[in-house]
Amino acid sequence: MKSLSVKLGVILIGLAIFGYTEVWGADWKLFVTDTKTIGYFDAESITRPSKDIVKVWIRCEYTDNGVTGKVEELGKKYENTVETTALQEINCSDKKRRTLSLTHYSKKGKVLYTSSHAGEWNDVIKKSIWEGLCEAVCK
Repeated sequence: MKSLSVKLGVILIGLAIFGYTEVWGADWKLFVTDTKTIGYFDAESITRPSKDIVKVWIRCEYTDNGVTGKVEELGKKYENTVETTALQEINCSDKKRRTLSLTHYSKKGKVLYTSSHAGEWNDVIKKSIWEGLCEAVCK
C-alpha cells in the first residue's frame, strides 16, 4: 500500500509541475474584449528590435460569434476553433502590423492550422482589436 501512495504522490507532484509550465514565462494581459474575441498579449514576450518596431505574442479566445466568423471566413474546418496564438510585429510610428507566426487550435487542443511566414503589413484600423493591441504595447 505504501508503494501505491508513493507512486500517487509522485504523479500528483508531476502533474502540479507540468500543469503550471504554460504559465511560467508568460504574463498574459488583456487587450481586447468584444462580441467575437477576448485577446491577450504576453508582456514577457515583448521585444523591440528597433526604435519603432515591437514584436509580441498574442492569444485570442473566440466567443460563439467569433467561431461563426472564423467558419464564414476560413471554412467549416474551423467550427471547433477555440483559440489562436500569433506573433505580431507592429510598427508603432506608422500604425501598421503584420503576423509573423500563427496557430489556430480546436477545443480539444488539436492544431487546425499553423503558419510561420511573415504576412503583409496592414494598417491598424481605428476601433479594431489591433488598435487596442497597439495602445497596449507601443508605450
